[in-house]
Amino acid sequence: MTLRRAPTLNLPNQLTVLRLGLCGLFLITMSFDWSYAATTAFLIFTLASLTDWLDGEIARAWNLVTDLGKLLDPLADKILIIGALVALVDRHVAPMWMVVVIIAREFLITGLRIIAAHKQKILAAERVGKHKTVSQIVAILVSLACLSLGELGVKETPLVWFLNASQIWFYWIALIITVLSGAIYFWKNASIVNESMETASGEKPSEKPAPAAVEPPPAPSAPAFKEWESIVEALGKGAQIIILRKGGIAEGGEGFQPHHSQFWLFPTRHHQQWEKTKPELQRLVAVSATEEKDIQLHYFAEVTDAIYLSSWEQVARLDDAHFWSEEIMRERFDYTGRPGMEPGLHLLIVRVSRINLPHRLAPSPEFDGCKSWIDLPVDWSQDIATPVVRAEEFATRRSRILSTVSTVAVSTISGPLPTIATT
Repeated sequence: MTLRRAPTLNLPNQLTVLRLGLCGLFLITMSFDWSYAATTAFLIFTLASLTDWLDGEIARAWNLVTDLGKLLDPLADKILIIGALVALVDRHVAPMWMVVVIIAREFLITGLRIIAAHKQKILAAERVGKHKTVSQIVAILVSLACLSLGELGVKETPLVWFLNASQIWFYWIALIITVLSGAIYFWKNASIVNESMETASGEKPSEKPAPAAVEPPPAPSAPAFKEWESIVEALGKGAQIIILRKGGIAEGGEGFQPHHSQFWLFPTRHHQQWEKTKPELQRLVAVSATEEKDIQLHYFAEVTDAIYLSSWEQVARLDDAHFWSEEIMRERFDYTGRPGMEPGLHLLIVRVSRINLPHRLAPSPEFDGCKSWIDLPVDWSQDIATPVVRAEEFATRRSRILSTVSTVAVSTISGPLPTIATT
């Protein structure tokens, strides 16, 4: 009786299997919100990408190319790339339509290979396919790096600016190479597609009952606070952590009320008056003179204190904590143009966070009007945001403001809302 040695995987195949395991670990890491999820995912994806390069180099150099490796290597690549892109779409980082196109290309090429296999033909991989994979890996690494730097508190550096500004262009490059490689692949193997169309069966597909209509899920909705674009930018830069508000014309006799504890900062140029702001604001904020078609949501605010200031002395003490001029503060404080309205201002102390990828909204009549609160069709629960002011600095500035007005905060905030994921 002879003993047969159990077959073992060679080194390149072991690296490919390791990459499959790293794919699963990467997806698990990206599925949970914790302090350094994106940083850990970045390291895992980098290691998995290196195994993709290393297993091919070893297999060719040591002549260890096997049929199993030919099957596993492209499969592991597809799982890694598609898994990462879907995870980044879930984080509102990767553009969804681009990811759909990339995945569709993979399905089309896989289908073509299946048809070729039925005809006992083997379709070799094209060199442009490798360029496609590399471009996709680079785009994913750039997005993961942006998320990781946000987690680590690195901001306002040339590297962060470059990565944030260029990540969309890396996706465009990956998309163009992906589509181009797919087109080349189909063009070189057009004969297989033509043969399949000529020999297609004439049988009519069996009629299936139409699926029952499914009601679409309710549209997401989140509150937003309308404020001058210049003040929103000041809040977004951490130069100001308070909001002072009297109330819009459309808000009735009682004027403004702090109904929400968490909300988007909605920038508007309606009624914005640069001459009624401090000169320091114009040096801090550079707002374009041209009106943009779309509205961009960059910032999210969380109220820590809601206080009504009934004394002008309290408002005057806050002069160094905001960028409005004394003239407009006095106008708002003294305004009593509607029955039941008394002199005073609402003070909100807010902690502002910046999201990684801004939401774009088309202008709508629902956003117009002299009102402070509006509802937006934007779900913030999946956004990743970084506070613009560190926790220690915010606590110090908040305590200084509270001691300055020398009053007790009275909570007027409504019920709990979903919280945004912050790093």
